[in-house]
Amino acid sequence: METIDAPSLFSWTQLAFAGLLITAGGWTLVRSHQPQVQNIQDWVFSKLWSAMSEQSAERVEEFRKPLWLQAHGNVLEIGIGHGEGLMLLPRTQSDESPKVQGVTNYVAIEPNTFLHAKLVENAAKAGFSVNFDAETCPDAASNATDSELPTLTIVNGTLDGGPNAIPSFVRDHALYDCILVSMVFCSVDDLRANLQAIQHLLKPGGKYIFIEHVRHTDTADTTVNAHYVPGSMNLAVWKMLQNVVTPVWKPFTGNCHMNRDTGKIIREMDGWSNVEITTHRGVENPLAKLMPLVYGMAVKQ
Repeated sequence: METIDAPSLFSWTQLAFAGLLITAGGWTLVRSHQPQVQNIQDWVFSKLWSAMSEQSAERVEEFRKPLWLQAHGNVLEIGIGHGEGLMLLPRTQSDESPKVQGVTNYVAIEPNTFLHAKLVENAAKAGFSVNFDAETCPDAASNATDSELPTLTIVNGTLDGGPNAIPSFVRDHALYDCILVSMVFCSVDDLRANLQAIQHLLKPGGKYIFIEHVRHTDTADTTVNAHYVPGSMNLAVWKMLQNVVTPVWKPFTGNCHMNRDTGKIIREMDGWSNVEITTHRGVENPLAKLMPLVYGMAVKQ
């Protein structure tokens, strides 16, 4: 029987449980004031993400890099976080300071305002002139002054309301050539509404490019990549653990669910002309085993 390295698992989750205590305490103090509760949860998540985002980016970069290189034209990214993936976009090779290549406009949705400062910093490093949507970020100062650089505009919002509740700036700058989503749909309130909004915002032939962590699939899954040795994990045990851990995990990790069938839902959704999905089952540590990845691309009809 497969064993779980408890000390290793604790080392991965000790910050998370500390965050849970902070969040639970904050919820008790202001439970009758939902905006304050959300503000506390966003702040806690921003601190945890600052501590863990680099390690998370390293884990997914192998799979995300070739996908992000396909971004071009008018691009929307949902849940951009700190903008860790911006340096993976196609870039010129000849300049001493490589510039973003082939991207004419970049709209970045990020509802956690505590992540915006680092996002601005990373966007500037990646070669963007940064702007804020005045409607959703009225208190933020824009600095989009370099007309030679592509503009990245930060929008405070979500697509949880589906096609009928898309933030105005995002809707007004559609249709998009590419929509990028990385490790986000574990935490949205309504996965199907987000996917419907994506199809609504893409131009025909436009690409939805994604990488997500998901519920474990079964042993017959033909999309699993060659990294995984069949039989090296007890999938039933890890599926069970995903269900057990999720209720404890999600209150302090921005509503992150470990047990969503995101890949299956994308693949079975109408409206795509082609869907390419690969599944990666990580075995390097307990958190990787709890968070298998799906990544790929869906093309709008």
